[in-house]
Amino acid sequence: MQIGGKQLFWMILTMQLGMTILLTINPSIQTAKQDAWLSTLCATGIGVGIAFVCTRLSLALPGQTLMEFAKRLFGRYIGYMVIVVYLIFWYSVLAIILRQYSEFIVATILPRTPILVPILGMLLVAIYVTISGIEVIARCCEILGPLTLFGIAIPLLLSLKNVHINHILPIYVDTGAMTILKGSLPTSTFLGDCILLLVIMGFLSKPQTGVKPAILGVAAAGLLTSISTFLIVSVFGHISSSGQTYPYFNLIRYISYYDFFQNLDSFVIAIWIISVFTKVALYFFVCTYGTAQSFGLKKWRRMMWFVAPVTLLLTTVPRDFIDSSVLFPQKIAIPIFLPIHAIILPLLMWGVAKWKYK
Repeated sequence: MQIGGKQLFWMILTMQLGMTILLTINPSIQTAKQDAWLSTLCATGIGVGIAFVCTRLSLALPGQTLMEFAKRLFGRYIGYMVIVVYLIFWYSVLAIILRQYSEFIVATILPRTPILVPILGMLLVAIYVTISGIEVIARCCEILGPLTLFGIAIPLLLSLKNVHINHILPIYVDTGAMTILKGSLPTSTFLGDCILLLVIMGFLSKPQTGVKPAILGVAAAGLLTSISTFLIVSVFGHISSSGQTYPYFNLIRYISYYDFFQNLDSFVIAIWIISVFTKVALYFFVCTYGTAQSFGLKKWRRMMWFVAPVTLLLTTVPRDFIDSSVLFPQKIAIPIFLPIHAIILPLLMWGVAKWKYK
């Protein structure tokens, strides 16, 4: 199974764009207020840094995935511990993604639908694509990625006429560096899931071509999130925006030209579902392939029938929206996953790789 650098760019961008814009802007505004767009810019820098470390680590051990080089770097037992730590993270995030997706669908277009119905639908689609391997996921992203980018960017352009610059003033004075940095953490956590590169880079036909596309993919997703945040605060003000569960979705609903060109929310939901599909498919593939490699199974596809029911079971753990979209990021993702899985462990592995294979 092999993919190209261009495909890697679209995989990263499509995976990160939709959910980052939909779910991280509100907590950033609640913390950094009118300077939330600066917070998302900081988060973009953090995400790019994580992508750089992950790609350089993978280049030090080309053609290998995390499940292979962790044992080479740390030995069998410590290497297995590192692998288990990452697998726990990926299984948890996969379940949370599905739960957040289902809650959004039920809240916006399918009210009174059982929460498991959208989850099962998306999971079945992910299984169908994953059976064919990562090449098919990559080809889907090549086609769906430009559509996602277009679907996110055009509504932002249409929102320019509603901008009130005074809503973002004063800049920096009321918040300060620490508050802006704190506001960057939710977006940094979402952009930090580019640590999937620790597995995906092992499938590049030319590993040395993967650094630039991976970094550009994260940077593009982060910049579009920052632009979206700027427009949301400029249109609604930080007080109104901080009280909205999905401020980007409300921004799209606010678009109206001559009472004719309006009601674009259904179009945006379709684009967002594409992004969620990409993210679920990639996480499902990484969980499946990673678990199979950990157990030394060459027929990795058989592991899907273990990963799928475990994931489905984990989606039932959150009791409601508060658990999945508020408490999980605040209590687990930001204080544990971001510093340990996305920053400390990749830096540690990169340092060991440079020392052992210099």
